[in-house]
Amino acid sequence: MSGAQAWQLKRSSRRTVAIHIRRDGHVEVRAPLRYPLNAIEAFVRSRQAWIDEQLQRLGDLPALPQWGEDRQWWHQGQEWPVHIEHVAKQRGRVQVCFSDHGVDSVSAVRHGFQITTTTEPDTWPKLITKSLQNWQTAQAKQSLPIRVEALVAKHGEQWRPTALRFRCLRSRWGSCSADGRIMLNTQLMQLPEHLIDYVICHEMAHLREMNHSAAFYAVQARLNPEWQVQRVEMKQWATRLVTSGDV
Repeated sequence: MSGAQAWQLKRSSRRTVAIHIRRDGHVEVRAPLRYPLNAIEAFVRSRQAWIDEQLQRLGDLPALPQWGEDRQWWHQGQEWPVHIEHVAKQRGRVQVCFSDHGVDSVSAVRHGFQITTTTEPDTWPKLITKSLQNWQTAQAKQSLPIRVEALVAKHGEQWRPTALRFRCLRSRWGSCSADGRIMLNTQLMQLPEHLIDYVICHEMAHLREMNHSAAFYAVQARLNPEWQVQRVEMKQWATRLVTSGDV
């Protein structure tokens, strides 16, 4: 791709064009399957100042520690240590375990994430991150439906989605389709519970208003009176997770 900054194009069934910049400075442009390339390039050019600003901001951040060098991972609003054990002979490439307790004098299980892997350290940058995301996805599929049920019980059956879906995404926390299906980002598991509820209530409001009009925000306020304060918190968390390399 030509331009001031190299970027990678990824097409999917999405409806809009979006730009995502990873913590390592990689720029990815996401576009609908049949969206014209010249229109995509024009969009990127129109956003070049924003891209440059984000890359400058990332360039000013301190370098992330490597996995195995005090790198941590966010879970349920807390940052947890990640302990890695390299085992020469063991079935399976990576095993992830989590404990939210302190060191047990009997079992000597450390708090945080314990990762056992047979792979060499040069594979860890992508492998460990992906393994933690996979673990997080499994946790989300158990925990997020419980949060949805709690909010439906609180506000009424009319707020129940027709279906729930879960995906690990980089650019949005959730979505709601015209037929009432709600999709939730599995990376919500990194946030405090009240912000998970903020996102769910936001998507529930779309069950009544498929837009971001004044009517939508009125519905959102009925479901979640604290939404404006929490929206500010969400932006702070998005910056925090990018800075830590967890998204």
